[in-house]
Amino acid sequence: MWIAKDLNDNVKILSLSYDSNVVASVHNDVAEIGQNLIQSLVTNSRYETLWDRPVAMVAYSFGGLVLKSLVVEMHKHVYQKQTNKLDVKAQNCCEKFLKNLKGVVFYSVPHVGGTQDLSKYFKWQCQKIAKDKTRSSLLKNMKIFDRKMEQLSIDFEKSICENINIYAFAEGLPIDNKWGIIVPTASAIRLSNNNYYIVEDANHLTICKPPSKEHLSYSKLLECLKNFMKEKNTPPMPPLPCYEVALEDKAKAIHNLLQKESIVALVGMGGIGKTTLSKKVYHLFHNQYEKSSFLEDVKSKHIKDVQKKLLQDLCDRKLHKHEDVDEYLDEIKQCMKTNKVLVVVDDVDITNNLEALQLIIDKHATNVNCMSKILVNCRNWQILKIYVKESATVNMTFLEEEQARELFMFHAFKHANCATNDFKNVSKEIIKACGGLPLSLEILGCYLHNIYDLEIWKDALRELKYGRDITGGSDNERLWKKFQISFNHLFKKEQDMFLDIACFFIGFKKKTFCRVYWNADDSHFFERM
Repeated sequence: MWIAKDLNDNVKILSLSYDSNVVASVHNDVAEIGQNLIQSLVTNSRYETLWDRPVAMVAYSFGGLVLKSLVVEMHKHVYQKQTNKLDVKAQNCCEKFLKNLKGVVFYSVPHVGGTQDLSKYFKWQCQKIAKDKTRSSLLKNMKIFDRKMEQLSIDFEKSICENINIYAFAEGLPIDNKWGIIVPTASAIRLSNNNYYIVEDANHLTICKPPSKEHLSYSKLLECLKNFMKEKNTPPMPPLPCYEVALEDKAKAIHNLLQKESIVALVGMGGIGKTTLSKKVYHLFHNQYEKSSFLEDVKSKHIKDVQKKLLQDLCDRKLHKHEDVDEYLDEIKQCMKTNKVLVVVDDVDITNNLEALQLIIDKHATNVNCMSKILVNCRNWQILKIYVKESATVNMTFLEEEQARELFMFHAFKHANCATNDFKNVSKEIIKACGGLPLSLEILGCYLHNIYDLEIWKDALRELKYGRDITGGSDNERLWKKFQISFNHLFKKEQDMFLDIACFFIGFKKKTFCRVYWNADDSHFFERM
């Protein structure tokens, strides 16, 4: 009631309820509680437009664990696609909720460890209320949290943007002579990144009940909420795959190269992992820059739309439909010169894309200051060679054998040791046929997941070897379309060469093909492709 009055009409307050009845007969674990709250929040049309605005969450004690569960389950819906229980509209609401979540305030929440006293306290309370302790859903939950507290906190941190502010209040007094401080300070401030306050005159039961508006536990809360409301919307983070193989080390190597060069290019065929690697670079290092923007799949979008997104991300300028983006493009150029900026341009297919985005003026990006960086993905280095030094070009390579096995096994079995010998043998052949291409390994693995008929696996292997659609595979288009795009971007002579190699020269040495095709050793041609 105080918050609503002090923030005037600028805030709408929702109270999330969950079953904490100590004699409840139905046991809900933390994931189920999160799922139930999602259903209440995003499937209710009354709340549909709320998530377009900044969102803040406040929780006390056990409620903080429920709050973390809500965020983790939302993240699974949006980015990991682990469940199909929500329709597209509801998933969009989850995405907006996560995007606009600006801050979290925890009151005496046990984030990791320190739950023994809390469990004992609730058990003692339960004994006073009911003789039958086995029906206590809360006690069961507390036992779960004792075991899974650390994982819940880890999942929560992975599910929120890095720039989200987290504040924590910790209790300073014991409840009484029998019970000490229920949630230790170290546990209560675990996620706060030093944004915490110890309320010296409050115990676990009174910390969320300030006696006046001037009290620390309310005045600081109000201050935090006002700061959250001022936060500008940050560009949405591009989603990462649910499973990564050797990505972090590669991303760090790319960022190290960016420290030496203003613009770096990732070059390689479709499906080899250029976009995934650039997303990982962005996730790991965007917070080291004052401004950042990830421009995904540029080739499939109208350049005006890409310009508008870049203008909004870097210059905080959102144009109306009738406004001409050309009038504001100089602002992008100026921002790149005067700020420390990271821009990722994904899947460029023509040189004009870079020029139209004002990221390139002359050779080797001399319009960009030494602090601003550009990472660009492309299938063909010829498009970028007038702007990117050869030393700043990274040619993407296929996964090594063990890395390819790890990726396929995850998608096919979710665990490498779950396959029987028969399936392992076919798996080896499929992995070999995929040739270390991440996209094909992922698609084949997902298609064969939960299929326990060995003949279907063998049939999929045959179809893959002959370049035919896999029966029943819903991702056929995704796989072959990638290959078709790579083929279409070759010149006519290169397409003929590709077909000759595919039909007649499999297994031959490169020099043999060069002698047959040109009667000369021109193998350096392949190094440029």
